[in-house]
Amino acid sequence: MTKALLGCLTALVLVAGATMAHAQTAPKFGCGGSPPQPPPTLTPTFSTSAGDRTNLGFECMMWQNFVYLNWPAARGQRGVPNKNAKFGAPAATVWETYKTAGESFPPGGRNPGPWDGLRLLTTLETGLAQRVASGAVRHLTMRSKISRAVLNNVAEHASVIPPDILRSITQAGGGTLYDLNGKPVYYEVAMNRDEYEYIVQNGLYNADTQATFGATNVIVLPDGPSKYGQLGALEVKAAWKILSDTERKSGRFHMVPAILPGSFVLVTVGLVGYHVFLPVSGQGVWATFAQVDNAPVQGQPVTGKSNFYDPNCTQDGKPCPVNVKDADPGQVVQVTPDEASTPQLNAYMQNLIRQADPKSPWQYYKIVNIQWPLNPVDVAKQAAPLNVPLPNGNPNSATVVNAVLETFKQQPGTGCLTCHIYGSVASSSSRSPNYATDYSFVFGHATSPPK
Repeated sequence: MTKALLGCLTALVLVAGATMAHAQTAPKFGCGGSPPQPPPTLTPTFSTSAGDRTNLGFECMMWQNFVYLNWPAARGQRGVPNKNAKFGAPAATVWETYKTAGESFPPGGRNPGPWDGLRLLTTLETGLAQRVASGAVRHLTMRSKISRAVLNNVAEHASVIPPDILRSITQAGGGTLYDLNGKPVYYEVAMNRDEYEYIVQNGLYNADTQATFGATNVIVLPDGPSKYGQLGALEVKAAWKILSDTERKSGRFHMVPAILPGSFVLVTVGLVGYHVFLPVSGQGVWATFAQVDNAPVQGQPVTGKSNFYDPNCTQDGKPCPVNVKDADPGQVVQVTPDEASTPQLNAYMQNLIRQADPKSPWQYYKIVNIQWPLNPVDVAKQAAPLNVPLPNGNPNSATVVNAVLETFKQQPGTGCLTCHIYGSVASSSSRSPNYATDYSFVFGHATSPPK
């Protein structure tokens, strides 16, 4: 045997051995079903179908959508992933180029314009305003999960909302969460093109038009391909923390520059909480994500440093009380543990992200919980006018909360559907109807044209 041939055979053996070793150590994971459905991938793939109608099946679907939503966006194209980029590459993410609730419902019931149009904020100098309009800079104004405009609209409908549910809604929007540095957490709501086009094409940015439309039409957000787009509607709610120098250098946060109320100076904020609402299967699926360092789970050992919990905090010689509204600094615990299916899925996805980029901040995020209806009711098949409350569809779990999005309302029985069955049209200049808005509160941002 020649030395050359021997060398080739040796190389083949080494390659085969390495391949077998990799196959033996490669993580295996299935997303439920028989045969097991494949796990999420690091690709800009959008999914509206859970391979298996279980918590794990829907969690896998939403993890895949989390990757899609946080994929780098194509330059100059709102809501379109740059398929030539890598996950985590420097750029505004897909959802960060979505239209915010403020952009979608201008004051006075004005038409917000085309999807790709840039709505420049007149209070900012042109260059900074353009960066905000493009999604490169966040313009954060909300210090509570639910905006004041929506809370005012909810108050108008207090007579049809049970008192305990009304308190749930208002408390979710009441109280400021402060981090350990005494800085408030800021929130924002954004929607994809399909939902935006549904609102614009039907004139639902105007509270008067909402009232007229809802009298003869059931408001149903698009589910899947339609004349409004190819994906179906989607809403995102994000929670941002102002980062210290140490936190900025940690590499554990998805970071963006932001403008805060009353200031034109850019600050760096990090993503700490994230809700996704996908109105599929006649009702919808809600998923909530979090940065892994946010807060310890109540009753479990405290390990490592937390963003919102100091184990050495004392007050009058006793441990500081937790989850108290407006406490500065805040002291937060996660009352309900992560859903039982999530630890293995989170570990799989975090490892997948780490293998692609050992320095990626996305490896420090997790899905916390999922909510979906066991017996979904197709709202589109209901007769108009359709009033609140909508059916809850018998959710898989009554309790789905995020420690930095529902900090002060963490208790059994509190979940997305608890409140969202009361999502309704905005109060118009002449009336305050109770027409339902397909489990979405964003319609409450609309106002009427001046008289």
